[in-house]
Amino acid sequence: MARQSEATAASLSTLQRISTSELRPGMFLVRVLDSWWKSPFFVHRRLLNTSSDVEQLMSSGIREVEIDLSLGVNVASETESTDDEAPSSLDDMSIAADHQHISDVISNSTVSLETGSFSHPETGSDESKNREAVVLLREAAVAAVEGAFEGVKTGHLISEPALRGAAQALVEKSLADPGLVAEILLIDSLKQCDKSLYAHVVDTAVYAILVGLQLGWEEEKLERVGIAGLLHDVGYMRLPQNVVKAHWEGRSDSVLLQKHVVMGETLIKRQAQFSDDIVRMVREHHAYLDGSGYPEGQGGAELSDSGQLLGIVDYFDELITVGGPAGALPVAIAIRRLYQEAKKGKFATTYIEAMIRVLGVYPVGTVVQLSTGAQAVVMKQQPKIGLVPQVKIFRGVDGKLLAVPEPCDLAHNTNLGHDVSIAKVLDPTEYFLDVEEFFLS
Repeated sequence: MARQSEATAASLSTLQRISTSELRPGMFLVRVLDSWWKSPFFVHRRLLNTSSDVEQLMSSGIREVEIDLSLGVNVASETESTDDEAPSSLDDMSIAADHQHISDVISNSTVSLETGSFSHPETGSDESKNREAVVLLREAAVAAVEGAFEGVKTGHLISEPALRGAAQALVEKSLADPGLVAEILLIDSLKQCDKSLYAHVVDTAVYAILVGLQLGWEEEKLERVGIAGLLHDVGYMRLPQNVVKAHWEGRSDSVLLQKHVVMGETLIKRQAQFSDDIVRMVREHHAYLDGSGYPEGQGGAELSDSGQLLGIVDYFDELITVGGPAGALPVAIAIRRLYQEAKKGKFATTYIEAMIRVLGVYPVGTVVQLSTGAQAVVMKQQPKIGLVPQVKIFRGVDGKLLAVPEPCDLAHNTNLGHDVSIAKVLDPTEYFLDVEEFFLS
């Protein structure tokens, strides 16, 4: 314990608070000592590589920051680099994103100094490290959105660099490992606690990126869809928060809530950094092909393809988050509803089919009955053979609950001695089953 305390004290001794006027290239920024919405960066823990990085901080209105003297240029150093590029590397450094005075370390990933986007995991890194990197990236994106949205409440402009950096990071991670990203989103949807608006917009953005990737959209388009996904509900910040809170608790679907679309569009149109197609996606995310939805007159054949996609994944995430009077829907049942509504003309079936390819016929977390009569939870998809996922059996063929759930790979179930398939999807609420617990062991 003494050694640990000494190490902690040594680490803290290298941290120093300075004013932004003292910043210069080569310093290592740890955090900004001000509200998140003022920050020009998605990731705060970073080397200030260029004079442009320093100028962005100085012009943002942030008055004080914290730097790490052991990782960058010292304030008292007499030698200042005349080069625009600081001669340092982040190869061996962990990355963190902080929200106000909270720092969450994002380990096992590196970060682009210009964009704040994450690089692909190193070859040979194990799955648990990749999983942790995705989870922490999602948390950092949620913090960035929360900061941007909270600033809107007090009349400040949306932090475009922070949201762009978040979108770029989410696109890059989705390109690197789309299956893992989808799996983590599905597991998170199983949580019994209420989901925040900020988590909803991040997950909507990621689902849009994943489905757009499946549709073959180019990276630049995926990034714009990601930004629109992060922005699409910003209009809620201009509505009475008790009404918004009631909606996210499944207690209200007030007509007043519909005004968030127009309000959101108005907010982002004030800033020239957001392109016309991003504004259009936000305007269209509650309008549907059959002419239903709102604002009135926005639906129908004139909808943009990216606006359609954003509307579908937003609708989907609300189904599995809020649902209706009876509560949130299991993912497999939500997808089934989407497909049924697509057949009636509300959505394009092409997008729903792409979503099924992303999430699987039997998405992670789905409760199923096997052909043997046993009951199980889907734990992991099999690449290219989605009908035979890995599962955990919780109720045996005799109908009795197992003391310990039994793993079973339906593609290689030699331990069962015969082929086993999924017979039907079950509703977990009928079995008083906390599906999340299956992923905690």
